[in-house]
Amino acid sequence: MKYALFLFTALLVLTFPLICAQTTASSAFIKSMETGEYSYLQPYLTSQMQSAFPEPKFVELRKALIGKYGAFANATYSGSEGNVEYVKINFEKASVVFKLVIENQKIAGLWIVKVSQTHQESNLTPQEAMMEAIVTGNYSLAERYFSPLMKRVFTQALFEKTRNMIIRYNGQIQGYSFEKRVGTVYYYKLLCEKKDIEVTVTVENGMITGFHMNLSFGLSFQSLYPFFGALLALILLGAYFRKVKFAELILGMIILLIALGVQTPIQSIPRVIGTKSLAFLVLWVGLIAAVVQESLKYYFSRNKNLKEALYIGAGFGFAEGLLAVGMVAVFGGSASPISFLERFIVLFFHASTTLLFAYAYKEGWGMRAFGVMTLIHWIIDSLTAYWNIHPSTGLLATIYIITALTSAVVLFTLVKKAKNEVEEAKVVW
Repeated sequence: MKYALFLFTALLVLTFPLICAQTTASSAFIKSMETGEYSYLQPYLTSQMQSAFPEPKFVELRKALIGKYGAFANATYSGSEGNVEYVKINFEKASVVFKLVIENQKIAGLWIVKVSQTHQESNLTPQEAMMEAIVTGNYSLAERYFSPLMKRVFTQALFEKTRNMIIRYNGQIQGYSFEKRVGTVYYYKLLCEKKDIEVTVTVENGMITGFHMNLSFGLSFQSLYPFFGALLALILLGAYFRKVKFAELILGMIILLIALGVQTPIQSIPRVIGTKSLAFLVLWVGLIAAVVQESLKYYFSRNKNLKEALYIGAGFGFAEGLLAVGMVAVFGGSASPISFLERFIVLFFHASTTLLFAYAYKEGWGMRAFGVMTLIHWIIDSLTAYWNIHPSTGLLATIYIITALTSAVVLFTLVKKAKNEVEEAKVVW
């Protein structure tokens, strides 16, 4: 068992799937932006993009860009990177660079990555500077207008974390539109791939004193996909063992809360100290998550019998599914149906790791199992962190394949041992 696991890990490290090659549909996008006719673009959108970027959203985005930057002037190609193409749309007052992810000759992703003003940035009002900063990710645009208190509270690290959370749950930010003004508060609509959200900028005496996202907790059927995926995995485990270890299930959920409390501040250290290397940030986030989570799971499962250990991991995975539902509901987005599959696979992954830890500890090679699973977890979470910044179908498939194969190797080897294991009566925790 342990040699097969080590060999499997080596293959994961030495072989890495390539992202699918792409073709171009940029000209259709340019034609639609120039004419305002969505019909040019629609045939070149994937079915998922047609749902995420329907005609009303296209019209609203184009209207917002023209209202902000003036009439359409021309467009140019700005290069490509693998399956990503860049298109620069020139307006009267600014140039807007779009990033297009192309898969099978269709656009699978579309968002704004840069806005270059043709007029002086000092012409921006404080509230406009705040919105430009959110859209482009350029913190310095807004910082110059911050009040002393705002500078202390809304640091660059918090700015980046807020922006990343918006993107994660609502899709890439595509622009913004002004809604209304009430006293010193300016209301804007942030145009995102999945769902637009309302934000406010408070300006007093020419300084930005507040920025808020007007979020509300609202559950929908779409936001429950992660819960249903985790629940189905849990039901299948219960049906197989004909018994659910509720105490261990709850323990696993508590372990997740502890892990999040420990890993989150450590993961933010590079941003706090101003590290700019994307590779380092991605690897750091993945490493800390892997070390903290696997350490806690190993500690609490090593002295358990196999079935108890498995349910500790299942509880950990189920709590992640509940957390995903909560985040989607709070940020006002909608979960993709693929999140059902994701949480289904991930629950089995966590259950398989704690099952392996309990077995390996009894067999005398617990620390080696811990090292292997930490390495695999590091790979998975690093790839996930990179996907959150540069999403692609090929990368997402790679993450799911690694996670599913790891779970399958462990479960197919040990799940029968867990089912047939004779349990002794003892104190649960």
